[in-house]
Order: sequence, then structure tokens, then C-alpha cells
Amino acid sequence: MHIHIIQLVCFALMANAHTYLTNLTINGTLLDEGKCIRPPWENENFPVKDVTSKDLLCRTKSMTVASADICGIQAGSNITVDLHESGPGSRALSESHRGPCIVYMAPLDSNGDGPVWFKIYEDGWDKAADTWCVNTLIANKGKLEVTIPRDIAPGNYLLRTEVIALHEANRVYGADESAGAELFPNCAQLAVYGTGTVHPSGVNIPGIYDKTQPGLHYDLWGDSTTYEIPGPTLYVPGKGAPIVLAADIQSLDLSIGEDSELILDTHPSPTSDDVTQLSPSSKSNHCVGKKRRRRARIEM
Repeated sequence: MHIHIIQLVCFALMANAHTYLTNLTINGTLLDEGKCIRPPWENENFPVKDVTSKDLLCRTKSMTVASADICGIQAGSNITVDLHESGPGSRALSESHRGPCIVYMAPLDSNGDGPVWFKIYEDGWDKAADTWCVNTLIANKGKLEVTIPRDIAPGNYLLRTEVIALHEANRVYGADESAGAELFPNCAQLAVYGTGTVHPSGVNIPGIYDKTQPGLHYDLWGDSTTYEIPGPTLYVPGKGAPIVLAADIQSLDLSIGEDSELILDTHPSPTSDDVTQLSPSSKSNHCVGKKRRRRARIEM
């Protein structure tokens, strides 16, 4: 009986040490919890440990576009993602769960399938300060600010946030399921607009990670002097090698599913019934709710 109670307490503490994506802030406006974010698992803050699992994509109970709204954002602007243990206002995660933060993007019409994911943000270990991204995330009360690349082509994208906890990564995940890195991915849906033309080359998720690679098999408590952030090379605007050039953005396929509607305007009207304005002072950033029709356009 006493052992059973101890196990339950340990399980509860483990669950409360984890994290998930709760909110987005666009153009200075904090959106409602879950707005434009694909719904998390029932146990929303539980990690993914098998890096070959499809759950590594978005850790979601629905991989459909219609499961979340799509929020508009200008290429080159910043988006703030909020990650918390048990909803807004709770801590980000346990300080013991040190590790890197990574953010990817992929075209929404791919639904994350295939070599489509490109990395737009990474933060690992500052050796001089002995500070990990997780330490910074905790200090910032769960907030992480990321810049949308200024030169990517306008269209609909998945934004995938990921925190990797390394406290058990000195052992490789396998027969011992408590071993290995803990990964906390989530996905949001964005409509990016601007004048960019680049479609960055991408990688497969799952597929890019190996449980034995240095960035995932790592002794956090040892005497390591370096840390290699896993994943592909960071995409840097103006320096990436495009695989497609969109010379005419009118030809882009911006369809977002049978149950959704997107109005993507480079100069959207603040009075449109289809648009939720994010700021009274801005006519550019907006969120679009789920609709019954299927339509997409770009107005020049």
C-alpha cells in the first residue's frame, strides 16, 4: 500500500515536470489558450521518447488542419510561444529538465509529411554561463520569442516548437523506458504573408533524429564541455538554398482543408467579417476561424 502511494506521488511529480504549448502572442497580442494550436494529447504535457514515432510530429490528438484555426503573421516579424506545465500561469517546466529549444516550420499542405521541415530557431547550452534554453524559458515565465524568416514565400505553415529535456539522456531509450531524452513538440498553424520567394529545403520528422546521436544521448550531469543541438542546420534568411522559387505568388496553393477558410491579404481590411484583428493599430496580423467553405486568395 505504501509503495503504491509512493509510485502515484512520483508519477504525479513526473507529469508536473513536463511542458506543452499553451498560447501564441502575435503583434503584441496574447491569444486565447489553444488558439491556432493543434490540440495536445489528453495528457498534454507527457513527452515523446521514441524518436521514430509519428507522435514526434506535433504530439497532438488530431493531425487535421480543421482541428485548429490559422493565425496570420507578417514574414520577418516575431511570434512569442508560451510553454507551461499545466496551463497558462503555471511554471514552464522543472529546472532539472535542462536542454535545448528548437523551432521548425513546414508548409501546411504537407501536414508535416516528408522532407518539409526547416529549422528557424535553436538555443542550446551557454557554457560560459552554464545556462540552457530551458533555464532561459523558466526565467521568462515560459515565453520564447521567435522570428519568422523574412524571405520565405507567403502561404500557410505549420510552426513546430520543441523542448528537449536531457536529465535522463545519459542512458539510451529502449527496454528501459525511463531512459533517454524527453521531447516536447507541439504545432501551431500560421498564414504567413509578405513578399518572400524562398521555399527552404527540409528534413523528415520523424527521421531527422537518432536516439544515439550526441544531441539526444548526452550526460547532462557529467563533465561534457560541448553540446551539439540535434537536427538540421539552422535556416538563415538570405543564406539558405531554395529548392523552389515562387515567381508568381498568385499561383500558390493555399488551400487549408474542407472545413476551413483562409483570407490571406497583403493589405487586409480591418472590417472584414472573416478576420479577427490582433491589434487596433495593425491591419496586418489576424487570426482566421474555422469556416464551412474552402477558399483562399491573395490580394495585391
